[in-house]
Amino acid sequence: MKIKHYLQLSLLSAAIASSFAQAEIKTNYLANVRPLIKFNELTRTEKVILAQQSQLLLRDLYVNRYQKNEFYGTNPNFSGHVDPAVKVQEVVNKIDSLSTSDLHKNLSQIFVSQRDLHLNYNFPLPHAAFISFLPFNFARTASASNQNEVRIGNIYAVFFDVFFPDQRKPQVGDLVLEYDGVPIQQAVNNAVINGNGANLYAGFSRALQYMTFSSQAASLPPAKDKISLKLKSARTGEEYSITIPWMSQYDDADLAPALVKNAANTNTANINALAMSNEPIQERYNQFLARNLNQDSAAFTRQATAEPSIKWSIVIRGDKKLGYISIGSFVPSAVTDNGALAIIANLLRNQLASTDALVIDVRNNGGGSIVYADKLPQMFMPGNATTNSARLLNTSLNFKFLNQDIFKQYWPNWVQLITDAQKTNNRYSKTGVFTTPQDANTMGQMYYKPVGVLANARSYSATDLFTCAMQDNGAATIFGEDRQTGAGGANVLEHGFFNAFAPEVFTALPGGVSMRVSWRQSIRSGYNNGSMIEDQGCTANVDVPRSLSDLSNGDQTQFDKIADALLAKPLNKSFHRFVSPVGNILSLPASTRSFSLEVANTEHVKVYVNNVLLKSHYVGIYGNPRAVSLSLPVKAAGEQYQIAFVGTDAGHTPLWNTKRMVNVTN
Repeated sequence: MKIKHYLQLSLLSAAIASSFAQAEIKTNYLANVRPLIKFNELTRTEKVILAQQSQLLLRDLYVNRYQKNEFYGTNPNFSGHVDPAVKVQEVVNKIDSLSTSDLHKNLSQIFVSQRDLHLNYNFPLPHAAFISFLPFNFARTASASNQNEVRIGNIYAVFFDVFFPDQRKPQVGDLVLEYDGVPIQQAVNNAVINGNGANLYAGFSRALQYMTFSSQAASLPPAKDKISLKLKSARTGEEYSITIPWMSQYDDADLAPALVKNAANTNTANINALAMSNEPIQERYNQFLARNLNQDSAAFTRQATAEPSIKWSIVIRGDKKLGYISIGSFVPSAVTDNGALAIIANLLRNQLASTDALVIDVRNNGGGSIVYADKLPQMFMPGNATTNSARLLNTSLNFKFLNQDIFKQYWPNWVQLITDAQKTNNRYSKTGVFTTPQDANTMGQMYYKPVGVLANARSYSATDLFTCAMQDNGAATIFGEDRQTGAGGANVLEHGFFNAFAPEVFTALPGGVSMRVSWRQSIRSGYNNGSMIEDQGCTANVDVPRSLSDLSNGDQTQFDKIADALLAKPLNKSFHRFVSPVGNILSLPASTRSFSLEVANTEHVKVYVNNVLLKSHYVGIYGNPRAVSLSLPVKAAGEQYQIAFVGTDAGHTPLWNTKRMVNVTN
C-alpha cells in the first residue's frame, strides 16, 4: 500500500508539472512539509535593517497610511487595524528581544493589518516557496432573500483521488455551515484581517480565499494540519461533516540555498515602466487554479488570442449577438501593453463589430499596468476619455528622493508636485496623471453599441482603475458580481527601486526579504471627480451576484441577466460607416483632398489632424444615412498623420468618433 501511495504521489507531481518553471511542482500534505517552511537565521544587524527599512516605508512613503487610520480606525492590538508607523516603532524598540521568526511575523502582521494588498512584507525563501491549500475553494452566492451564502465553488478532484480516496467528496454547490467548528459567518469574520480585503465585499471574498488557499510568500502556513467542515448537500439537503488535511505545493528548485539572496533590484534601465498597480496574491492564486483546475466551466467557449490573458466570444441570443471579451490581467505575458491594446482593437473592429452589445469581463483580474488600463476606455466612448490621477504623501523623504537629476529628467511633473507640496502643510501633493490626455485618446472609439463591465471584489488595482474609469467616463454599465470592486487605489513600488536610486537611505534588504509600498494614491475623475478608489473601489450600477445555479452552469444565470440588461438598452441612432472597407491604416494619394463617409443623425462632423481641428462640417443629416465629403489636409507623399472624424450634435457634444493613421502616397 505504501509503495502504491508513493507511486501515486509521483504520478500526481508529474501530472501538474509547472508550465512556467523548469522544475517539477511537488504536492504533499502540509504536515509532512511543515519542517521545510522555515526562516533562515538573521544577524542582529540584518534584523535592524529590516525593521528600520520597514519603518521608512510605513512612516514616510506609505501614501494610504492616514486613509487607513481614518477608514478603519486604529486598534492597539493585532485583532484589528493599527497605525503602522506607531507599531513599527515598537518593533524597532524591542529588536533585541525578537527572534528571527518573531521579527518576520511582527513586521508581516503590521503590513497585513492595513488591509492593503499593495503594501507587502514578502517572506524570503525557503518559507516563500510553499502554497497551502484545501482541495476545493469557496464561493459567495446570494440566496433567494439575497443573503450571503458560502458554498463549495470548485473541487480539485485529482487530490481527492490520490491523497484521500476514501473521504467523502463534497459536490459543487454544497452549502458550508461550519468551518473548523465555527459557524461559517463567524469563521469568515475571523479571517477578514488575514484575507486583506479592503472593504465589506473584498473582505468577505478575500477571507473565503484565505480559508482555502494561503501563499507562504505573504503569510504563515495554517496553524492546524487539518480542517473540519460541516456541509449541507445542495442536491439532497443532507447535512454531513468531513475532515480534510491541508495540502502543500512547492517547486523543489526554490529550496536551493543559492536562491536565498538579497532582494535588491538594480535594474534602473526603464523607470517609466513603473506605472504598475497590481497585487501578487491573486496572480499566484490564478496560476494555482490554472495548474490544478483542469476544466473550464464557462457557459460558452472562449476563443484564444495571441495574448493568453485576452479571450473573446460571440454568444447568440435569439436574433441578437452579444460580444464578450475577458481580460484576465493587465500584465500581458506574450505582448507589450500596446500589443494587448492592439489585440482588443482588432477584435472590436473585426470579429465583434457586428455584435449588438459587449461584455468586458475583468473578474479576478489582479491588475498590472496603469497605462494599459488608462488607454482602454477611449475605445468605447465618443468623446475624449479622462483618466484617474494620483498624489504623493507630502514628506521630506519623498521630496529628497524625487529631487534627483534622473527624476527631474523622466518624471518632471511628479518632482514639481512634491516640490510644490513641500512649501505647504498639506498632507498630500496635488494630483498628476500617469497617462496624458493625448496618450489616453490616441486610438479613438472602436465600439458603438452598449457596453457592460463585469467585475467582482477580486478585481483589484489597475482593474479598479479601469472599472472606475469606464464608469466615470460614462462608457459602460458596471455589473457587479460583488457590489464593490477590490478597492486597490495606488501605484505600488518595490523597496528595491528606492534602494537602486538612493542606496544611502534605502539599504538593500538582507536575507531574501522584499517589500512593496503603496506610493501614489489614485483619485477618480469624471462623474466621481475627487473620490478615492482605495477602500471604496467602484460601486456597481447593477448587482449580479452568483446564484447556486451559476456554480454548476458556468455562470449562465448571471450572464443571462447581464445580456438581457444590455440588449434592452436603446442603440445610438447617430452613427457613421465607411463607404468601402477600411483597415487600421489609410493609404491616400497626395492629390486626394476629401474623404467620403456615410453618417446618420449627426449635426456636425469635425475633422482633426494630429489632434488639431482642420475643419468642422455642418451636415445636418437625420433619418437615413447619407454620404458626406470631408476635408483632408495638404500633405506631401511619404508623410504620415493621424486623422479623426468626430460626429456631434447641434451643441457640439460628441456622438461618435473614429481615428485612423494615414500614409500619403504618390
